[in-house]
Amino acid sequence: MLDFLKSRLSPYYEFWILNALLATLIGARYFLYFPEVPFDGYQFSFAVTSLFSHMSLLALVFWLVGLILCFLPLRAKRPLLALIATVALAFLFVDTMVFGFYRFHLNYPVLSLVMSGQIVEFPASAWAMLAFGLLAVFGFQWWALGKMENRSFSVTKKLRRVFFPLFIATTLASHSIHIWASATAYQPVSFVNQYLPLFYPTIANSFLMKHGYISREELAKKQAKAPKMQGGLNYPLSPIVGDAPENPKNIMVILIDSWRPDTVTPKYMPTVYQMSQDGLSFDKHYSSGNATRMGTFGLFYGLPGPYWHPMLANQRPTVLMDRLQELNYEIGVFTSAHIESPEFNRTIFANIPDLRIRGKSKGNAADRDIELVDDWVKWYDSNQDKPKFSFLFFDAPHGFIFPDDYETKFEPMSGPNNPFVRSNDSDPEPIFNRYRTSTHFVDSKIKDVVDKLKADGTYEDTLIIVTGDHGEELNDNGQNFWGHNGNFTEAQIKVPFIMLGAGVDKQTNQWPSGKMTTHFDMVPTIMTNYLGVTNAISDYSVGEDLYGPFVDRPYTIVADYGDYSVVSEDKIFSLKGNGLYEVKDGRNRLLPVQEIDHERMHYAIELLTRYTK
Repeated sequence: MLDFLKSRLSPYYEFWILNALLATLIGARYFLYFPEVPFDGYQFSFAVTSLFSHMSLLALVFWLVGLILCFLPLRAKRPLLALIATVALAFLFVDTMVFGFYRFHLNYPVLSLVMSGQIVEFPASAWAMLAFGLLAVFGFQWWALGKMENRSFSVTKKLRRVFFPLFIATTLASHSIHIWASATAYQPVSFVNQYLPLFYPTIANSFLMKHGYISREELAKKQAKAPKMQGGLNYPLSPIVGDAPENPKNIMVILIDSWRPDTVTPKYMPTVYQMSQDGLSFDKHYSSGNATRMGTFGLFYGLPGPYWHPMLANQRPTVLMDRLQELNYEIGVFTSAHIESPEFNRTIFANIPDLRIRGKSKGNAADRDIELVDDWVKWYDSNQDKPKFSFLFFDAPHGFIFPDDYETKFEPMSGPNNPFVRSNDSDPEPIFNRYRTSTHFVDSKIKDVVDKLKADGTYEDTLIIVTGDHGEELNDNGQNFWGHNGNFTEAQIKVPFIMLGAGVDKQTNQWPSGKMTTHFDMVPTIMTNYLGVTNAISDYSVGEDLYGPFVDRPYTIVADYGDYSVVSEDKIFSLKGNGLYEVKDGRNRLLPVQEIDHERMHYAIELLTRYTK
């Protein structure tokens, strides 16, 4: 039986070899767009081994899909295998073209716009050349496959013995280099990742730390000292300019994990509710993500989530932090959860010295929330001679957690948060009461912060922003979603956004209630009104100045870990990580007609290519 299979499949092993080589040649085009930085030995070795092994792997996937065709009659299998290989190589080639234009990889909606001439208008001669090229590749594949079946295709015949060992060796080499680079914060290697489609090299930092091969503290130091690259980015579009303010104001950003707007009431969050009454409260505010990474990223960069990957590869901090440091602000970062995953220590706060990566508490999120306020108070008291930027990130609502002895509890209350035991018929009220109790606890810690500022006489002279990284769904849409990072409905992306204190004027603000604001707006509002920046906002952000004229926006971009969507209250147009798309209504139901929204696609493409090169 094995001999039969070997004789039957042997020619098609050579077919894999041929198309792996062709894919590697085409894939080399990605590096035509590599930034003008010198390759060192490690980066070059990683690029070469990754290119060959990954293109061979992609060719292997298509070969395995077509493997069943090897048992069809000769008249059927040869044209079908040749067609599969031709289509696969054509998609790869088109992806290199799309990447050259936009610096992101192919998805179906972008392909449809390109092919329809809505981005580039192709003359008849271009279509003729495309058709001729596809026919030529198909004819070559057919001819080569016939030669392989007759054992007479000399190129692949000579490579039969060495190809598979070479594939294994380069695969192990590329992943090993990446493991080493990640463990030593060697940025030039990890920078290569974004250039190859569907490429996810191995990271083993947790394993290496667990077994004592690397130290978390030493890795953090190396990451902080790693040289920064600017390849692939054009951010900001122009250098940030403007005179320093004569009387710089203290700035405080309070971020609450998994925060629902319907908890901002006198009953559930009395301190924050009063803050919302004293200042500006934007009641239709969308986060930039439905999970912490993209929500926090968009807030501090003023950019859509897909920019996370090049920012991380470049270890490029936000211009907001750059400007604060330029103006000699004392920057205090106090988070309940550690900031290594997501890697905010290598993005937003990459250049902050003595960064507080995590607290010392070994307890739960409530214990860490208490500790972060204590740490902030000590830091605040010891830094009185400079303007201060404070970032406080509370985590308790993420797990519906509060201290066991916390006095205020809302009943009836469910047990510890466990979404896996819930169904579409579960009563949300006891679960919601547990969540409300956790937000009430966080409100009590925010009260401690407010009381400290008032006691020091700096409350009125501090700009305070209170918002959430993303929402938290409690089956709001009747689809058994409990939590976040599951869809892009308002339940998971709509959050409170409150501004009060120094410079906030409720009477003259031009943004009416019920109109969309987004996380992208925080950076331009602070930069323009508090940090003396005179650049056009579009130089560094896709947001708007919330103190300026009202801008009516029909939709915004929201991202999760793999997908992004162009979202309005009644429509969610999603671009999936697998290159496909889907169109849903505002409650996450598929619309009966699944059409590409060309207007939203153009909007997304413009924003997602504005800061790349």
